[in-house]
Amino acid sequence: MKRAVSKEDKLTDVELAKVKEIENGAIKSKRKYPGFRKNMLDYIQQYTDYTGIHGFKYMGEQDRSIFEKLWWLILFCISLYICIDLIIKTWEKWDTSPVLVSFARSPTPVWQIPFPAVTICSETKTKQTVYNFTDTFDKYRMQHNLTDLELKHLSDSALICDNHLYNAGNLTTGLDTIDYLMSVAPQFDDVFHSCRWTLQNKSCSSLFYPILTEEGLCFTFNMLDRSQLLRNKVYLEHKYMGHGKDTEDWTLEDGYKRGAKKDTFPRRAMSAGSSAGLFLELKAYGPDLDYICRGPVQGFKILLHHPAEVPRVSRQYFRAPLNQEVVVSIKPDMMTTSAGLKDYNPHRRQCFFPNERYLSFFQSYTQQNCQVECLTNFTLKMCNCVAYHMPHEESTPICGSGSIKCMFEAQTKLLEKEVESGLSSSTFDVSGDAGCDCLPACTSLTYNAESTQAEYNWKKMFEATRKNVSEFPGMHFTRLNLFFKQQQFINSERNELFGQTDFLANCGGILGLFTGFSFLSIVEIVHFLSSRLMCNVKMYGRHYWSGSAKLLNNDAYVHD
Repeated sequence: MKRAVSKEDKLTDVELAKVKEIENGAIKSKRKYPGFRKNMLDYIQQYTDYTGIHGFKYMGEQDRSIFEKLWWLILFCISLYICIDLIIKTWEKWDTSPVLVSFARSPTPVWQIPFPAVTICSETKTKQTVYNFTDTFDKYRMQHNLTDLELKHLSDSALICDNHLYNAGNLTTGLDTIDYLMSVAPQFDDVFHSCRWTLQNKSCSSLFYPILTEEGLCFTFNMLDRSQLLRNKVYLEHKYMGHGKDTEDWTLEDGYKRGAKKDTFPRRAMSAGSSAGLFLELKAYGPDLDYICRGPVQGFKILLHHPAEVPRVSRQYFRAPLNQEVVVSIKPDMMTTSAGLKDYNPHRRQCFFPNERYLSFFQSYTQQNCQVECLTNFTLKMCNCVAYHMPHEESTPICGSGSIKCMFEAQTKLLEKEVESGLSSSTFDVSGDAGCDCLPACTSLTYNAESTQAEYNWKKMFEATRKNVSEFPGMHFTRLNLFFKQQQFINSERNELFGQTDFLANCGGILGLFTGFSFLSIVEIVHFLSSRLMCNVKMYGRHYWSGSAKLLNNDAYVHD
């Protein structure tokens, strides 16, 4: 009988050796090793079976038709496109308008903020009984010969009068001009008759002190001392803007400290209403009135401003005419900024925190102080001098009457540059490192005034109180009452339009709505590409993934 030929009889010696290796356990796998492409497709199918992303399950199932898989792929791409488009729009909104201005959650009582600084300027710039500007100007206009002294006094006086009257003379002047202007202006006793603060009669000299402005000699109430407002480099005679009162219990950024005394400085009103405000009786002497220097309207200019900023009376003021009573109710307007915006660029949030903007002349940053410093630098660059009322160093030249036109042009040109830079969304430098990038302060406080006035018949009142009217020959009186309108006010706040949490929640909501994508979906992807992959390699060996376990003639040997 013919013996059956076994499988081993047909193998060569090499092939027999490999079979023996299999039988001895060198190759222990019982699996059939497919190619790398097939293995990868199987692995992707496992991911699509387990993932929570919408549509992936249908795209990975092997039994589904190509048309159905293609349909789900198209739907997923459309959803993904919508997601990306909405997220980009959300990002653009966050990038272009990151700040949201809203009202505060609770009202602020008026005693938590300082009473406004009140600056009072007389419309009379030179007392006619001391220096007759009208007479000297008439001589100049009629082309009469003026002495050198008369010409100098006219030139000096022109610095505080309307700039079209006289703009000849020297381009620069000296400190003696400032002394002269202050000496011919109405003095403290020529302006104030009586003062009252929160129903307590006070000496006016304890409330007001002199200050230099573009209106000449003025008097201000509740403003910071020069040592706390100006830097040491600023040259200014100590009799101006100096009162020596300390402000340790108050800062521009944080307001009054907890536990600060009620009579701290800057002064604050304890409540609203006329009984908790400032009451003034001002006066002017008829023969001293001048109708050429500043025109036909006589009386006083009043400006309400923040205690930590210098007044610019010529730009914002209301009038208190002679022989009138003016009642002013004050409504504060406060803007604060949340701490969450500190990491933003100042131009994105549109404000400066105190430590972000250094001013060369002022210790406290406010938009007003920045504008004054900017105008000073620009005037110095354009005219080689500064106006007498501008902050400056001792060596800086002071502009004379010959530079009046240049100073006016510098102010006009600076405004034009600010508008141009605003239109082009850029900033510009006026000199060296001093720029005009004057954004609002992140904590700002302004005071809006609502005024009413009526005739003040002071003569009848004096007669009723048994005062001798003849003791005040040629006098005019004005009564002024300033107080907070309401006990509380609602301030505004700058907040983040989208915080990091809000932005992440928005993006996550969009992705979850359209694709079902979540944070755990990322974990799944990382898991399948790392730990899951390594576990499979460890369990089945590298040959499973390389597809190189092809034995003889591409046949798979199975160990029985």
